[in-house]
Amino acid sequence: MKQAAVLAVEEINADGGVYVEEYGVKIPLKLVEGDTQTSPTEGVTAVERLITSENVVVLVGGFSSGVTLANQVPAAGKVPYIITGASSSQVTRRTEIDTSYFFHYCSTTDDYSQPILQFFVDELKPMVAADRDLKLALIYRDDAYGKGVIESSVAYIEDNSMPIELVAKEKYPTDETDFHTYLTKIAEAKPDAVYTVGFVKDTSSVYIQGQRDVGLNTLYMAVECNEDPAFYELLGEWGDGQLLESKFAPYAAEYTELMGPYKEAYLAKWDEMPGMMGADTYDGIYLAASAIERAGSLDRTQVRDAIKQTNEQEMLILLEGGNITFDEYNEISPIIFIEQMFWDEETEELKPVIVLPDSMKEQDFVLPDNYEIGG
Repeated sequence: MKQAAVLAVEEINADGGVYVEEYGVKIPLKLVEGDTQTSPTEGVTAVERLITSENVVVLVGGFSSGVTLANQVPAAGKVPYIITGASSSQVTRRTEIDTSYFFHYCSTTDDYSQPILQFFVDELKPMVAADRDLKLALIYRDDAYGKGVIESSVAYIEDNSMPIELVAKEKYPTDETDFHTYLTKIAEAKPDAVYTVGFVKDTSSVYIQGQRDVGLNTLYMAVECNEDPAFYELLGEWGDGQLLESKFAPYAAEYTELMGPYKEAYLAKWDEMPGMMGADTYDGIYLAASAIERAGSLDRTQVRDAIKQTNEQEMLILLEGGNITFDEYNEISPIIFIEQMFWDEETEELKPVIVLPDSMKEQDFVLPDNYEIGG
C-alpha cells in the first residue's frame, strides 16, 4: 500500500501536482506516512498525529478492519478518509459515529463472500456433490475481518437458501502460526471445500499445513488481500490447483489497458510485482487528487463533498458500470473474479488464471490433482 501510494504521488507531482483553484496554481502532493503497525492503539495514535500535527487534507489507506474501526474515531466528522484496505462493512455502516467522511474504496466482506459462495454452488457442487448439499468449512482470524466474513457468509447462505452446509467454523488468534489443531477438526468434518479468511502468512500456512501435514486434500479458497507476491512465493507448489478471490490480478493475463503500464512502473520503482492492496491505494491517491482539484480548495469538508460526487472512469480496480461512484453507504461496487493457481514445473513458479466470471475467464476451473471429495 505504501509503495503504491509513493508511486502515485510521484506520478502526479511529475505533472506539477494538483491544480487548486483557490490558489490559482498547481500544488505538489506531500505524502505523510502513518504506520498503524496492525494495532488498534498504534492506529489511533497515527491518525491523531496525521490530523493534528501534520494537518493532512485527506487520509488514504487503512489496512485491517479492526485497526481501521479504531482509527476512524479520531477522524470522524473531521477528515475525508478513503479506505483502501479494511473490508468490514462496518467501517462505512456503523452508526455510533459520523461516517459521512469515510469512503470504502475496496471490497467489503459482502462483496467477496457472495461470489465465492456462488462459485462453490455453481462450479464445485455439480462436480462433487450433485445429489446433496455442498459441505463447506470456514477457518478465520478472530478479528473484525474474520467475523465479518462469517456474518456475511451465513446471512447469504440463509437468505438465498443455498445448498451449502457449514460443517465447521474454526477461528484462530491473529498471531497464530500453528493451524494443525484447527485443520484436524475441519478434516474430521469431511468438507468439500475450505474458505480461508486470513492474511498472507496465516493463509499460506493453512494451505500448506492442511495438505502436507493433516492430509486435508480439498479445495482451498483465499480472499483478495492475499493477492501479493509473497503469497505465491510462500505457497509454492502447495498452491497448485487452489483458489484465490481477487479484483486485481497482476500475474494473470492483462485484462485492462492500465495493467501493463502500472506493472511496468511498479517494477521499475520497487523491483517487485505489485499486489492487490497497492492497486486500491494507487487508485485512492488519484481519487484524492481529483477530489482536491474538483473542490478547488484544501478545505476538508469541500474535499469530502467532492469525493462523494465522484463520477470518473475506473482505473486499476474494475467497477460495475465502469465508473468510480459511491452509493448511499459511500461504497464502490467492484467486479470480483476467481483465480485458480497452477504450479509451473519448468519455471518453478505458481501462476494464476482467471476462471470466473465468464466475461474474463482464461480457462475453465478444474479440480486439483490431489482433491478428495468430502461428505
